[in-house]
Amino acid sequence: MTTNKNAPELSGSKGAIHKTNSADFTTLQAAFAQQKHRLNHVISPDGTSTYWAERWGLVRYLPTLHDVGRFLVQIGGRL
Repeated sequence: MTTNKNAPELSGSKGAIHKTNSADFTTLQAAFAQQKHRLNHVISPDGTSTYWAERWGLVRYLPTLHDVGRFLVQIGGRL
């Protein structure tokens, strides 16, 4: 996996967001709502989660919670 050196990083985020419990997701949903975005997720039968953010009818697929956090920073949000 290659990393984009121009992509924003969460301060101290290396490994910070790995849990997929409902409290973490609810906190992230609230942070996205403050930026006028909606954060959604689906948990598949094998236990993996799929995340996506939407605004103005546009959808952004976010494969992991780390990607969710990075996109939150990109849209001006904070954890």
